[in-house]
Amino acid sequence: MILKQGLLGLSIILGIGLSATTVEAATKYVKVGNTEHNYLKTKQTIKTTGPTKETQVTIPKGTIVEVKDNSHAADQKHGRVYVKLEMGRLSYHLRGDQPQYLSRRLAATTARFQKVRVPQYVQYYSTQKTYPAGARRYRVADGNLYAGIKVPANLYMTKNLTAPRLYVTADGYLEYYKAAPMMDLNVAQTPTVSAKITKVKVVRSSGLRMLYTKTAIPAAISDRVSQTGDQQYLTTIKRRYRYSATVCYQRDRPTSVSNIQVAAQYLVKGHDFFMHTDDVMPD
Repeated sequence: MILKQGLLGLSIILGIGLSATTVEAATKYVKVGNTEHNYLKTKQTIKTTGPTKETQVTIPKGTIVEVKDNSHAADQKHGRVYVKLEMGRLSYHLRGDQPQYLSRRLAATTARFQKVRVPQYVQYYSTQKTYPAGARRYRVADGNLYAGIKVPANLYMTKNLTAPRLYVTADGYLEYYKAAPMMDLNVAQTPTVSAKITKVKVVRSSGLRMLYTKTAIPAAISDRVSQTGDQQYLTTIKRRYRYSATVCYQRDRPTSVSNIQVAAQYLVKGHDFFMHTDDVMPD
């Protein structure tokens, strides 16, 4: 009798173990790249926390998001994929005016996410470019365009420097800031306007991207092209394929170069804008 009970208990334990293994094996995960910009689309509503646990953020089903791979060694060993959402790359109505931050850790299952191509509206810059280890060059490009042609000299020593800023979010919103802190995304910022992009036209031969919105965009960067419909305002972003460089010096050794900040030049409605794309370290 005791032997039978022991065998029954062992069978139950083995059954539970096999069931858990089966569930684990049946779970499928999306593939996430190693670049700075990995795009997924939500297949279900996702609730997560903001910078503090008291802040709740709800991301609707069908939203394109940017993620960072957060898989640990044990996850990789068992084929599991975990990510954190780049909340600062979502539109204002989802992220709020909080500084950029990452969501809680999420299992990147195929039930929750779908892998998608890089959206056309963010292809005004190279999102998948990387450098090999040891290159002493680091990719910075984050999609933020600032008025001007280069990173200002001695920016870290300049207080309260602002400039118009243009950004296209992962979920397809055109956001414009009339006076944003120059290259400082760690402070709360509220866009002058955040408008859903309703249509994208691309002229690849000239590096031109045409973004249409129904919501009004300031005349400084946009033209009204229709009085009705979903494509009433047009904002053009033209990649010039020209670059500028700003040499930065060490604070305590003003004649020693610390790094060189490379910027790509753009035209937004014919006005000069730049994007900080790379940091180059001296040998």
